[in-house]
Amino acid sequence: MATGSKSSRMTPADGLLRLTSAISRVREVFPWSKTAWKKLRVLPSSDIRSRSSSNGTAIFAAATSLRLRRTIVLSTSVIVALGILATESRSEVGDPSTAVPTSNWPIILLALGAANIVWVVATRAMRLTHAPVTVWKLNAGGSFLLFVGLYFIGSLGSTALSAVCGLLPSDDSMKAKVIAGFGAFIVQALLLFFTLRRSKSISIDPPVLSTPTTAAPWGILRSILFGAFILLIAWFPLATVSSIVASIQVYFGGLEPPVEGHTTFDLLRNSPDMMLKSAMVVIVILCAPITEEFTFRGALQMGIRGSGFSPWWAIIITSAFFAAFHIPVLAAGAMASGLATLFLLALILGWLMQRTGRIAAPIAAHSLFNLVNLIFFWIG
Repeated sequence: MATGSKSSRMTPADGLLRLTSAISRVREVFPWSKTAWKKLRVLPSSDIRSRSSSNGTAIFAAATSLRLRRTIVLSTSVIVALGILATESRSEVGDPSTAVPTSNWPIILLALGAANIVWVVATRAMRLTHAPVTVWKLNAGGSFLLFVGLYFIGSLGSTALSAVCGLLPSDDSMKAKVIAGFGAFIVQALLLFFTLRRSKSISIDPPVLSTPTTAAPWGILRSILFGAFILLIAWFPLATVSSIVASIQVYFGGLEPPVEGHTTFDLLRNSPDMMLKSAMVVIVILCAPITEEFTFRGALQMGIRGSGFSPWWAIIITSAFFAAFHIPVLAAGAMASGLATLFLLALILGWLMQRTGRIAAPIAAHSLFNLVNLIFFWIG
């Protein structure tokens, strides 16, 4: 309580009135609804001390508003999930004549995915205001040249190794796909090694962009763990988007999407050779994530970013190219849902690149995404 005369002290009614008025002005004071600490930690101590009581109350209201939105979304998702689980249990032990014939687990996953999407939008969890500087070894022009080189030399490497092994370009067998995959990976890895090894690290963030940050990139191990953690959280939204797009496709008379939307799963199912299956698994969870992330999140996204585009515009453009790149390997009935899922996945991978400043984070998330798909394929 403040000292002084009784008239100078704030009554509870005055405090409530001030808090109410501050909440009504919080959007004008802090339109991004940052927490008090995130807003104040970038200010010098003199500016913090000069904050008036009204602004301090507004900061508290902004932080409270953010926590309130998170609590509402989390509580709602938990209540919905518990309600669906209760329905699931009743369908198993109830009267057979009134039991629900199908499982509610797809609905549970859909509800969790929708709750995650709402949480991200409500809390603006993917903003990049305080992201660290992304360190890359090529400028914009060099990055674009590396992107083109990786794209074309991969095709040349797969064709060359297939020709050495006596395989025709039209061969769609498991053996041909494995040899082509390793051929592309070998030449792309060599190009990356000799290009990035001789280049000096530079800051890819252009000086013309607003609010530059001086934070250092994350450590490699921390980036890997963070990428894996974010992918596990994002799995439900990815599955939700895929289910929604597939349902829309069927509703308007389209083809019923297959269980596996990637042609690689058909090869794994039909091939009797365990050695080739093991080699394909290595390509899927190791080789492809490394080369694709250096091609798209590394060369293309950093080239666009270095040209003066904002981080999110660079992520969106790169994500569109990434989704289009996978069109040849998507099954016919899974084209729409596959493209939507891949575009959302690419947005997450691009955000990880900018959020951590390390390409290790999207590589780890991409690899885990492919691994989880393989696990569901084998157990399904």
